Amino acid sequence: MWPLQRLYPLGSRCEPCTSVGAKRRQQKRNHTRASAWARGYNTQYLKTRDAILAARPLCSICNSRPATTADHIIPLSLGGSNESSNLRPACGPCNSSRGNRTA
Repeated sequence: MWPLQRLYPLGSRCEPCTSVGAKRRQQKRNHTRASAWARGYNTQYLKTRDAILAARPLCSICNSRPATTADHIIPLSLGGSNESSNLRPACGPCNSSRGNRTA
């Protein structure tokens, strides 16, 4: 039985794979996220969030943890608004796990 020979040393990559990985890392470094204000989290959102959290202190998704954020039912990026009918109380883990999906 012949010993298994590697084309490249363990932990290294061929030139095409190396260049693709380098491009991806460079794109990640160059990406900057817009500020919260630029993304639509303005004073209207802050006032509505405070009112919703005062009215319902528990997370409306898991119903076990205290709500610390207001979750958009229809995300702002998909055409949602900061009106109270589009917000619901949510804890941090539930809100961040939903991502950019409608409820």
